[in-house]
Amino acid sequence: MNRTLALLAAGMLIASTGAFAQDQTVHFTQADGTRVTLTSGQPPADHYGPPPAFATLDANHNGKITREEANAYPPLLNDFDYIAHHANAISKAQYERWVKSQH
Repeated sequence: MNRTLALLAAGMLIASTGAFAQDQTVHFTQADGTRVTLTSGQPPADHYGPPPAFATLDANHNGKITREEANAYPPLLNDFDYIAHHANAISKAQYERWVKSQH
């Protein structure tokens, strides 16, 4: 059963290359008669609005945004390690470069 599902998932992955924006659903019946529906795709994008001002996120006003402060704006938290180059905080210059890249 697990091997069949793994093979099907691998086949769907290969078949869906280039079709990233499309949801796909496959129905099949396993050898024991169990009906299986496999759906793949991306969830709809969340809309958080424009990035807030640096000073808004820098809650303690120390000139940098920590991971905890980045929690206030999920898209920033999602990109935190990339922006901070795996450091513990984001500088104002790093944040401003990231904001420009969001347009």
